[in-house]
Amino acid sequence: MEHKSQEVFPAFRLVAQFADGQRLLFDGLTEQQARQAMEAAQTQHGDITWWDGVTDQHYENGRYFATLPPPPEITMYDLTDYPNKEE
Repeated sequence: MEHKSQEVFPAFRLVAQFADGQRLLFDGLTEQQARQAMEAAQTQHGDITWWDGVTDQHYENGRYFATLPPPPEITMYDLTDYPNKEE
């Protein structure tokens, strides 16, 4: 029987670099969970020098792409050939 591995993508993913030079990823079901895990890592790695939401093929600014709302739909009308009504 062949086993296929399934990837799991948490709702939020943050990346942070620490004073010791480590760059680590932090996942959470909420942004707050990911942030708490990131802040807790400071005890082992030193102060956070920078952090941001991950943007890659699965995430946009730290948020899993499937949880993002769809872009707004804009209806456009082409009135180029519409006759001008002169009064």
